[in-house]
Amino acid sequence: MNPKVATSLNKLRTACIELLCTTMAWADFKTPNHSELRSKIISMFFKSLTCRTPEIVAVAKEGLRQVINQQRMPKELLQSSLRPILVNLAHTKNLSMPLLQGLARLLELLSNWFNVTLGGKLLEHLKKWLEPEKLAQSQKSWKAGEEPKIAAAIIELFHLLPLAASKFLDELVTLTIELEGALPPGQVYSEINSPYRVPLTKFLNRYAPLAVDYFLTRLSQPKYFRRFMYIIRSDAGQPLRDELAKSPQKILASAFPEYSPKSDVVMTPGSSSTSAAILGDDGLVTPLPDSSNPASAPSSATSDAYFRDLDLSKLW
Repeated sequence: MNPKVATSLNKLRTACIELLCTTMAWADFKTPNHSELRSKIISMFFKSLTCRTPEIVAVAKEGLRQVINQQRMPKELLQSSLRPILVNLAHTKNLSMPLLQGLARLLELLSNWFNVTLGGKLLEHLKKWLEPEKLAQSQKSWKAGEEPKIAAAIIELFHLLPLAASKFLDELVTLTIELEGALPPGQVYSEINSPYRVPLTKFLNRYAPLAVDYFLTRLSQPKYFRRFMYIIRSDAGQPLRDELAKSPQKILASAFPEYSPKSDVVMTPGSSSTSAAILGDDGLVTPLPDSSNPASAPSSATSDAYFRDLDLSKLW
């Protein structure tokens, strides 16, 4: 298509979506007589979130935000609107930048609808990047050199997951270090110029107290120490620096344990006290049934529970 024609069409689509956003806020359009048409417009908003045109994405996201603020969407509508993304998310070969960016936008808008077990599926995908040559041969739809960008976009999703995603801290950090080691030397991205650290930093920032404790207990391990130093020196690491500034005793206890009383030793992440400090009371996070725990449930059962209160078993 002629670039000028494509630009004109995108401007027209953007203007049409803006008009529909205005229409959705119109009081007379909220009557039962227009419910079917409203559903079609909402579905179009969802579909537009994976568009490659930033202007279209921006207005569609704003339209969806307005709808969410104005009403609670029916489960059936939400399920049908999410189906295209869920179907493609099931297999690594179907992952793409527009898909993952669209999922990120959905997490920003509808985080409460997502189940933390989605993180288990994302980790499952990321492990495929530990064998880059095999991955490149099996992925025919990706452009050359796009593989690291896809993995970085997956890591980018973790800071948007529900609060209970803090349980993925150890596995995500360890896997990210392994992924950096698997980056081929001499390419645009390498272990030194890693595309994964900024997305990981966003996740660590969200759970700054837990992340600081995690790395302080591993200062004697070079691979953790080097990453932590890089992250806290980066522009994105301000929340972690702020947390460190509040924890001088923890730093001293971790760096010089032989001179610190036993009572000052940093508590290891995962202990009940540390988890409580981050997650608060159990009532703040809806507990999942044992069958939906990614560590104990089969993959098919886990994937059925990625979204709260929705029957998505037919999608996998």
